[in-house]
Amino acid sequence: MIPPFPIPQALALSTEAGWNQNAADWQRLFRLAPDGCFGAWAGERLVSTTVALVYEKRLAWIGMVLTTESQRGKGHARNLLLQALDYCDRGNIESVKLDATDLGRPVYAKLGFVDERAVSRWIRPASSRPASPVTGPGPIDLQLDLEAFGADRSAFLQLLAAENETYSIPGRGFAFARPGRLAWHFGPSVSRDADSAATLLQAFLAAHGDQPSMLDLCDEHEAAARIARQAGYQPVRRLLRMYRGDPRLSTLASGNLIYALGAFEYG
Repeated sequence: MIPPFPIPQALALSTEAGWNQNAADWQRLFRLAPDGCFGAWAGERLVSTTVALVYEKRLAWIGMVLTTESQRGKGHARNLLLQALDYCDRGNIESVKLDATDLGRPVYAKLGFVDERAVSRWIRPASSRPASPVTGPGPIDLQLDLEAFGADRSAFLQLLAAENETYSIPGRGFAFARPGRLAWHFGPSVSRDADSAATLLQAFLAAHGDQPSMLDLCDEHEAAARIARQAGYQPVRRLLRMYRGDPRLSTLASGNLIYALGAFEYG
């Protein structure tokens, strides 16, 4: 597959912003959204990106909205966002979502996005590795994920499973972990109960607790926040989840079964 734009240049944009993506993260996005990657150029240099990742026709996720500092204020990000929304509209996507910074929220609101809920990134510095619970790699319950997320993201999960670490408690839940540029990313994590979610996180920390890691969660999920805090994570960044389209789908990814999100670019 030929990437929509050069991975080193895309990685340079996310690195300049201080984000955690590595080259494998960009490659994964290209594989999942080959027609939903939009870029702006200054000569031969990639200066801005936006990605629209579609889950069925129910939901599209906007992410990787980046512009290099020297090119900000020239309308690149807005133009790419409009292209991404047009792509979603032509695909008859029922609902489009994104996680907005305080700076981006007014821009998205003018384009018809409505506030949904707060989401946060949590960080755990390198520390000790707890004793390993009795769990490990296992099957990913795609039906459970569909119940939790509200749209079919099996292509994303299967790609994660093929490339990265999985943790599973058959019949109760599963989680993923992948290395990033700055820290390991834990998630998505989906469980039927808080004890299983905590066990999955402890299994990850038993392998990587001596390295920095991060996870994302919905602020309203008190059990998820409690588990993260007890494991040594602290919130460091807050965004606002917004949606555009069918208001009946505004509850996607809000269920108590989701204890860690896929990441801000995946939902």
